[in-house]
Amino acid sequence: MRYDAILYDFDGTLVDSIPMILACFQGAFMEVTGKEESESVLLAGIGLTLATAFSRFDPKTQQELMDAYYKYNVRLLPTTISVFGGVMDGLRAVQALGVRQGLVTSKRSETALFTMRQFDMESFFEAQVFREDTKVHKPNPKPIFLAMKKLGIQDPSRILFVGDSVHDLRCAANAGVDSAAVHWTYMPKHELAAEKPKYWLDSMTDLCCILKDAEL
Repeated sequence: MRYDAILYDFDGTLVDSIPMILACFQGAFMEVTGKEESESVLLAGIGLTLATAFSRFDPKTQQELMDAYYKYNVRLLPTTISVFGGVMDGLRAVQALGVRQGLVTSKRSETALFTMRQFDMESFFEAQVFREDTKVHKPNPKPIFLAMKKLGIQDPSRILFVGDSVHDLRCAANAGVDSAAVHWTYMPKHELAAEKPKYWLDSMTDLCCILKDAEL
């Protein structure tokens, strides 16, 4: 196999949660500041921690925005997220090849695990890294390094990281691992292309071709 393990981002990569996240952001901004933010600004912050996404505000406003976001998130999380088509088949196919899989997300463990269990995804990921697990987050490489440590893999050339945002691709580059961008991303594709991912995935099942060094 070309890689010993594949690591995945969560939101926007495995699960179609970006519309819900945007709704939570807009609800929080309307409640706290009285006005909505532009979608382009919000998309640029997805993949970062909430504290980072709200870092331009003073500490009091930042906390109010986070509290409001969590309130909307609790309300919308159970009914507004789905798994992208082909993802479950892709995860099963990689597992069948004997390649290990892990999750590296800036999402809180509580909410990520809720969705993973809702769709019976948790068992695919031998290593799981959530927001609480590192002091620094994407695009810093520490979350990927922690996942590698959990898997007992030291050689970054044996890791592929799959994501949907520039933060994911920069995290992979900073960690020295190869990256794959997903074509179903909500993010501007030209921004992802500028980060020069090694692969673009039309479907999660493309990973089997990559692992076998076959043509995509």
